[in-house]
Amino acid sequence: MGSVGGAAPKFLVRETDEGQYSAFVDDEEYRQAYENAEHLAQQLKGYALRKECENPAWTREFNLKRIQEGIQAKVRSSEWDFTVDEQAWIMQRVNQLLEA
Repeated sequence: MGSVGGAAPKFLVRETDEGQYSAFVDDEEYRQAYENAEHLAQQLKGYALRKECENPAWTREFNLKRIQEGIQAKVRSSEWDFTVDEQAWIMQRVNQLLEA
């Protein structure tokens, strides 16, 4: 994922260790992205459960909405670099973990 400013279209690639250019992500990068997302989902499960105990009037849906907004804010501020699809997966995973 990347971006380049300017009006003309750009094609983003990177140079591999072999000196070739590629626009693809390797298996290790996919594994690391998955592990990062899973780790965050596990942390957010604990956060959601804690908030449910601290604020019994808050519904699970309300808590999940707050968590989603928090993730989006962190991405907008460039603290986190999850894609839109990764954010959706994280929220789906948090929901799964809470239902288990």
